[in-house]
Amino acid sequence: MTMVERLWEEMSDEPLAKNYEIRTIGPPAPTDETMSKCRELCGQNLCGTFNANWGCPPGVGSEKECLSLVKRYFDAAVIMRRYDGIDLKDKTITDRIVKDHQELCRRFGNVLRKNGYDVLPLADGGCTYCGTCSYPDSPCRFPDQRITSVSCYGILMDEYMGSQGVDFTFEKESMTLYGIMLYNTPAGK
Repeated sequence: MTMVERLWEEMSDEPLAKNYEIRTIGPPAPTDETMSKCRELCGQNLCGTFNANWGCPPGVGSEKECLSLVKRYFDAAVIMRRYDGIDLKDKTITDRIVKDHQELCRRFGNVLRKNGYDVLPLADGGCTYCGTCSYPDSPCRFPDQRITSVSCYGILMDEYMGSQGVDFTFEKESMTLYGIMLYNTPAGK
């Protein structure tokens, strides 16, 4: 068991962490091509956070900046949970689940930082930490608590998870959420 998995195990009794699992995996390898695909999808603004959130394009940075940032990380862990029997059209339910998922990713990112890890926590959609984002009028109020969208970094989840042996499918009455912790292990750990 890796140190990251041990740290996860220590927090796995938290109510938000129930029914989640963790896997340490290889880091993503986004390209200019995958970045373009992801940014094109983001530009469709299906989630409503494009150009409205510091955790999404363009607030998170340019394509070049994001590719450069993600390539600085040499390790990754994915935390995931499947939700069965939910009405995916019920925005109230799905928004609550996504917000709780981001909060769990944030907490885990903070645990890793406290233990000396350089970490970039990623999840689905725009950051939900502040409720109403200060973008674009003011700088991010809590950059260390920001959870950025996986898509910002040119990571196509189906391809990435598949390359790591992690099942990734879309289904009608269930939803699986994935949080990716990109990290660099501190010396001596």
